[in-house]
Amino acid sequence: MDSLVSSRLMTRRQINFVLVNDRTPISPSLCVMCCKPVGIGYLREIVTRLAYCDPGCYANHRKSALFSRPPLERVTAHEATSQTSMV
Repeated sequence: MDSLVSSRLMTRRQINFVLVNDRTPISPSLCVMCCKPVGIGYLREIVTRLAYCDPGCYANHRKSALFSRPPLERVTAHEATSQTSMV
């Protein structure tokens, strides 16, 4: 039973970034957050392939992305059905 629970916990985790030590990007890159040149040792987001100069810039960029999202609109069931019938 414990192995089942731990395997479920393991599958929920996602790796979002890679910390690269002692290497520079193949092509010259700038940090997405602070626009400084990315040097030896940097962080790269896996999905978007964006480069960050350090973990602090990555964390700040993630925070700013969370707070800059527009609020979700509330759509009533009537509005949703009338919108789909128009298409």
